[in-house]
Amino acid sequence: MAKFKAIIIGGGPVGMYLAHALQATGIDYVLCERRDAIPPPTAFGIFLWPHGLRLLHQIGLIDQTEAISSLLTSITHVGPTGDVVREYSDFSFLQLGHGYPVRMFDRASLAQMLYDNLREPGAHIKTNRQLVDIKRRAGGVTAHFADGTREDGSIVIGADGVWSTVRDFMRRDSPEGLFDANPYLSGYRAVFGRSPLPPPTPRQGSTTSSANSLPPLQPEKQFEYHRDGAKLQFFTSKREVHYIIYLKKKEQQSEQERKAGGFDLTIDDADAAVAPWLDTPIAANLTFGDLWRTRAAAGGASLDEGSVRQWHWGRMVLVGDAAHKVLPNQGMGANGGFESAASLVNQLTALLRHEANPNAAELRQAFAAYQAERQGVMVAFQRMARDELDGWTRAGGPSLDALRAADVLMSPMVARAVRLDAVPFPEERVGFSPWVYKVPAEAARAAGGGPKL
Repeated sequence: MAKFKAIIIGGGPVGMYLAHALQATGIDYVLCERRDAIPPPTAFGIFLWPHGLRLLHQIGLIDQTEAISSLLTSITHVGPTGDVVREYSDFSFLQLGHGYPVRMFDRASLAQMLYDNLREPGAHIKTNRQLVDIKRRAGGVTAHFADGTREDGSIVIGADGVWSTVRDFMRRDSPEGLFDANPYLSGYRAVFGRSPLPPPTPRQGSTTSSANSLPPLQPEKQFEYHRDGAKLQFFTSKREVHYIIYLKKKEQQSEQERKAGGFDLTIDDADAAVAPWLDTPIAANLTFGDLWRTRAAAGGASLDEGSVRQWHWGRMVLVGDAAHKVLPNQGMGANGGFESAASLVNQLTALLRHEANPNAAELRQAFAAYQAERQGVMVAFQRMARDELDGWTRAGGPSLDALRAADVLMSPMVARAVRLDAVPFPEERVGFSPWVYKVPAEAARAAGGGPKL
């Protein structure tokens, strides 16, 4: 009988981490990406919180991760009047609490690092593979691609994002009504971009103007500017500035409505959307227009959010944005996707330990346990991100007391993050808020199944 093999559809950050997690636990896989290369041509960065960095550390990539990323240490919030309304160092506090900081990456650099550190990537990573069908066969599945090639495997894992093709085939094969035709809603649009980090300019003249009262633009910081119904958020690495403007829609739109109406922003739309912000002071003697005119890349999109009701069907299962989508303002999308990938691999590892070629019913139980562990957590993160963005864009300015109250929820949720059960991790970093998650053997000892000291 053929060896158990996972077919991953999608070569984004979550798909690439999933490949590493499968490799680390000894599960065979092939990853198929529709684009012609793994590093994506993207306009915006990606952020990993302590629990995301912890997962990369566990698979031996912490040094490589730190070499290609920048720290984020503090946030400055500027209100509609141009005055600084809040400054805090929550990111530094997170490192003290959990042992890891928050880091910002260029997506292409992160993808290349993940690719380069796989064993025999050429044998496992296939590009220019546009999925066109998934067919069941005895004891497994076959994925068919537009170029006429196919891959046989035991399961298909859809890591193919918001517009998941794997999810479409799950809906096709399942009873009518089990899968929503429109699993996500969109209440915000966004313009993304990145520009070279300009040299710091000292404050000049009187400090009574809002432009001169702002601090210089410095590396490894986060800045946010708030207006009624909109927010400008940007982050500085050692070389670049990454920014995003959130624009609240008059009403939420479903996935199908956006497909029919073409609601994603073109570059021309992005120019029009940023026009009201061009004269906004963002640092001492620097406006947003100064950055926009030197942009190296830019784009726009509607921002989806939500959770798919059912994450699996038959031998197909979803991870990352294909299963759960959060707004990007808190930077939890990739972190949640990594954690979900680890949870799925944990369930597969436990199953394969007892059954080398599990049947569909056994896989269904493993997939259901994975969804049960992760869905509620991701729904909570989704709501937290939406509440925060609504709070910062509310008419009349942000409600600081409400936002401070919501902040206290983040650290306990980070502390409960999943890690890989089958990969030893003696180097795990800890802070004053210890990691709560325990692998099954540790949990058994904690419950009285092991020796007591």
